[in-house]
Amino acid sequence: MGYRSNVMAVFYTYDPNEYPSIKLFIDEHVPEWCRGDEYMTTFTGSNNLHGIKFDLQDVKWYESYPDVQGFEQALKKFEKLADEGSNWNWEFVRLGEEVEDVEQRRSYNADPLLYVSRSIECDY
Repeated sequence: MGYRSNVMAVFYTYDPNEYPSIKLFIDEHVPEWCRGDEYMTTFTGSNNLHGIKFDLQDVKWYESYPDVQGFEQALKKFEKLADEGSNWNWEFVRLGEEVEDVEQRRSYNADPLLYVSRSIECDY
């Protein structure tokens, strides 16, 4: 795992009636430090897609850190609810400093909304 990482996670549903429950779950389980406007965004998309995106750039993401443990615990709880047959989905991607330091996880029925794209470009 690299010294610093970029982390993105999404929690979403295609059932608009389920979105308030997801929002309540986030408010009650995701650590307060990452629920600020600079990290958390609500979104809607095609086909009644409703969700919440976390975008954490240049963070120290080590399993031993209490802040990371809190986020991971919330993710595991959400995963359990999603696996129990709800209309909830989640995705998680972490990019470390090293090119091969990539972590991707998602619920079984996720669409994949998150993907990794690395490129090399040159402008003269």
